[in-house]
Amino acid sequence: MKRIFYISFLLAWGFLCENVYAQPNFSYTQTCYGSQSTLLASSTLPDASISSWQWDMDGNGTYEMSGKMVIAILIQNDTVPVKLKITPVSGTADSITKNVIIDPLPLVNFIANNLCEAKAAVYISQSSISPGSITQYIWDFNNDGTDDFTGNDTATYTCGPAATYVTKLKCVSNKGCSSFSQRVTTVHANPVAAFTTANTCMGQNTLFTNSTVISNPDYYNWSFGDGLNNLSSGNTAHTYQAAGNYNVQLIAVSQAGCRDTITSSVTINPAPIASLQYSTGDSVLFDGGSVTITVIGGTYMYLWSTGDTLDNITVTQAGTYTVQVTDGNGCPLNLTANIGTSEIPDTIGVAGFIVTPNDDNINDAFIIKDLAAYSHCNLNIYSMWNDEVYAVSGYQNDWKGTNKSGAPVPAGSYYYIIKCDDKPMLKGNINILR
Repeated sequence: MKRIFYISFLLAWGFLCENVYAQPNFSYTQTCYGSQSTLLASSTLPDASISSWQWDMDGNGTYEMSGKMVIAILIQNDTVPVKLKITPVSGTADSITKNVIIDPLPLVNFIANNLCEAKAAVYISQSSISPGSITQYIWDFNNDGTDDFTGNDTATYTCGPAATYVTKLKCVSNKGCSSFSQRVTTVHANPVAAFTTANTCMGQNTLFTNSTVISNPDYYNWSFGDGLNNLSSGNTAHTYQAAGNYNVQLIAVSQAGCRDTITSSVTINPAPIASLQYSTGDSVLFDGGSVTITVIGGTYMYLWSTGDTLDNITVTQAGTYTVQVTDGNGCPLNLTANIGTSEIPDTIGVAGFIVTPNDDNINDAFIIKDLAAYSHCNLNIYSMWNDEVYAVSGYQNDWKGTNKSGAPVPAGSYYYIIKCDDKPMLKGNINILR
């Protein structure tokens, strides 16, 4: 009887053991992607009753690790389905699958602008993270191991000498996960803007010679000081329409965006002020006569189309005559005389009978018309009592109401007698108004 009872007990105990479940569970340390995570299994059974702990670390159905506690680097972001299977010494294996949260790392990237020596460069982060947020941006601009700036996603840094540097940006997430990125940054040399010019004259081309020292030039921006600008690839020229002093600015820009500015002054001199005067009173040449063309207005250098270099020439033929007048600054003025021809008039004529000698250039002198047509003219002026008050041989259209001694005659009526060459004598009345 006892033997039968013992066998029944063993059969019952075996039945109970075969149906023992481990009720597995596990805990883990939440870490960042790429860092070690510790996973610790737990069960309702004592460790001595468990024959194995098996771990499927990526949910692919294969158990890659074993042991009650494992340390692993999980290679997925966000969540990883980790499966734990516990097999008792005697009984039925059981398993549990839990999502292990792995915090992502920031994806770090950045750009840099205005990388010019001794200039403030701008560094802009283009980093991102999902899920979560970036809470720290740590910059090492020259990779010397020292954090140069800790702050937001945009930073400025005054560049050192032109050279190649390695810039590092480290980003930290709200979960404390960090990653960094390095990139080679080249600080470019600044241009050294320079130009030369010479003082010139209004209306002429003023040349500007660009002597800028620059690598890989992009463009040059000229500002001439008179409101006009010009973009050029090197030297340039400009014509000023008014005399004066002008501040000329040159901005030299390289292809890297580095620039330098220089300002210098240039003096634009005025052209000479001069005109032509004719010995005949106008530009008419009478048959057999001559005309003297004189430059008036100042003391200059002269070059006539005839080759003469004085301030006047005398011509006996009709035609076009030019003269270049040059002042002490080298500024030229070109004047042109068109000399026409005319026949000698049959009779002597005068310009008018109202003489007002007040130096207003209106009726100031007694004028014989076409005086140049005659080789010689005599003029006599008499009072109304037949007293001769003025007489001249070889009259030059210059009587302004004076007597023989040069004193002004009283206002009133007078009469004149004119005799030119072989022409009939001309008589008439003239009034002096004062």
